[in-house]
Amino acid sequence: MTEPEDMEDRALRERLGALREEPAELGFQASLHRRLVAAGPPEPAPGWDRVRWFFRRRAPWLWPMAGAAAGIAAFLVMSAVQQPPVPPAVLAEASRPLETPGTQVPVSKVAVIKLDFTADVAVEQADFQVSLPEGLSFWADGQELELRSFRWTQALNAGSNVIPIAVRGQKPGRYLVTAEARTGNQRIEHDVVLEVTEG
Repeated sequence: MTEPEDMEDRALRERLGALREEPAELGFQASLHRRLVAAGPPEPAPGWDRVRWFFRRRAPWLWPMAGAAAGIAAFLVMSAVQQPPVPPAVLAEASRPLETPGTQVPVSKVAVIKLDFTADVAVEQADFQVSLPEGLSFWADGQELELRSFRWTQALNAGSNVIPIAVRGQKPGRYLVTAEARTGNQRIEHDVVLEVTEG
């Protein structure tokens, strides 16, 4: 090997050796790291990447807030849709066989007035009252009762509830028998006209 080639070869080896060594100054790497940390993560690309980034970043508080909002919305919808409470029963007047004036019963006979109270739903407790005018009296077990008015409480089934009341006329005439049923704030009256004749 000639001397110029030997020198070239040595210079090349020195250069290659210098490339393998760490640079003496590490300040560039540290400053680059500081600048990247200060800049923060890169902005996501528009579209689905941005949506995924938003949900991933906000997940710790977004899902509980979404659940609470859904619960409040469901409560508001249910309270707006809820029907007002139905009264315990809606009593309706049904047929009353002795309602027509001129229904005749002889003084010597006992008349059975059938009051028909119809309820849309079953009622645990309804208050009833039947009042008789002078000239009529309640009749039970073959005897006249001295009451002018009779009150009692009973349950009503859904549908028709026929309540028989036995009365007897003391003298001829036309009489108005008043029956009343109450449940809650509902009140139904039956007015039955009974004509007592001689005989």
